[in-house]
Amino acid sequence: MLVCVAGKNNIGTAVLDYLYDNCRGRYSLCVVCNKTETGENGWQRSLRLRAGQLGVEECSLEDLYEAEDLLFLSMEFDRLVKTGNFKSDRLYNIHFSLLPAYKGMYTSAQPILNNEKYSGVTLHKIDDGIDTGDIVAQKKFEILDSYNCRDLYLAYIENGTRLVLENIETLLCHKETCTPQASRLATYYSRKTIDYSDIRIDLRQTAWDIRQQVKAFSFREYQLPVVAGHSVIDAEITDAKSVLKPGETVEEQAHSIKVAAIDYDIVLHFDRFGELMAACRDGNEAAVREICRVRRHINEVSPEGWTPLITAAYHGNTECVEALLELGADPFMKGRNGTNLLMYAKDAYWKTGDLHPVDIFLEAGISPGDKDYSGHDLFHYIRENKVDEGKKKALLEHLAAAGSRDAGREEKQS
Repeated sequence: MLVCVAGKNNIGTAVLDYLYDNCRGRYSLCVVCNKTETGENGWQRSLRLRAGQLGVEECSLEDLYEAEDLLFLSMEFDRLVKTGNFKSDRLYNIHFSLLPAYKGMYTSAQPILNNEKYSGVTLHKIDDGIDTGDIVAQKKFEILDSYNCRDLYLAYIENGTRLVLENIETLLCHKETCTPQASRLATYYSRKTIDYSDIRIDLRQTAWDIRQQVKAFSFREYQLPVVAGHSVIDAEITDAKSVLKPGETVEEQAHSIKVAAIDYDIVLHFDRFGELMAACRDGNEAAVREICRVRRHINEVSPEGWTPLITAAYHGNTECVEALLELGADPFMKGRNGTNLLMYAKDAYWKTGDLHPVDIFLEAGISPGDKDYSGHDLFHYIRENKVDEGKKKALLEHLAAAGSRDAGREEKQS
């Protein structure tokens, strides 16, 4: 049997990794990449790059039409799959919603605009409708109040990957059970529903609706909503009932604007991520704390894949590292190529000789044995770096001592 992963991003590479590790002796593997594929990791992993690293063949969609024993897995694939072109009928897709609700487009924005409490992912058979195929399996999850559309999208990726991997052996063994979709509560959103070339926040709404709009259109890699000429990162509803007309400015400050709504005044916080990254680079702890009073900034990611915590770690600014962790920065977020914080702290150590950031991240639970997307761990990069051999030896000895301490603690606990 030929198994094809078609699509992009972390979900596509994760499914390909599973198939390569567990199935390449049993089945032939190939990929079909999206038209926008660059072959380089961006804010998501590249399916083409990963396939090349594993030696998995890349095919065109048309190459698969004549394959009689084919399992086709669509993971955010960007082309319409016409079932009549295939000899195989074993064509499956992962859709980011709990079908039959939210067929079509913009499943990371519409549920937030509609104040949904839950969403989910659906593994379904591909037919010639729009997300209308029979359902194999679903997974439901909560849409947290803090989620913007980027957060919801990442929740889809995480839960969608789990759903596929939980069911992939069933698909490989032809043991799946498919259930027709119900017509009740089915909804659909077309490409015309949202014009992303002209995103505007309608301020003549309730404060809650304004807040939901800000969250639904906040996805740094693509766009942030703009109000009064400023990019807006977050919205905060006040207790003050509006006395001005909806949409009028109540107060404008350096980094925010308060506007009247139908019911309550709402503060729209301007994006200061660039300032935060500069503060982390320069070691300005006071600025880090001041900017991060708007908590949405803390775990944002730059186009290069750097978080504020990564930036502070790389530049050896320990006070900023500690402040960010105290404020809720996620130490397990990785760089564009899967690099962890210890790998950045190592670079700071070469420059400063300070091992304190290394200890902070070890204490946070980051393992020096964790591998990045190239399959390399911290020890590999220590050996490969062209730096003073004495510093290399000191860092390796420090890591070994830390490992011994951890092992001793675990032994006492047990």
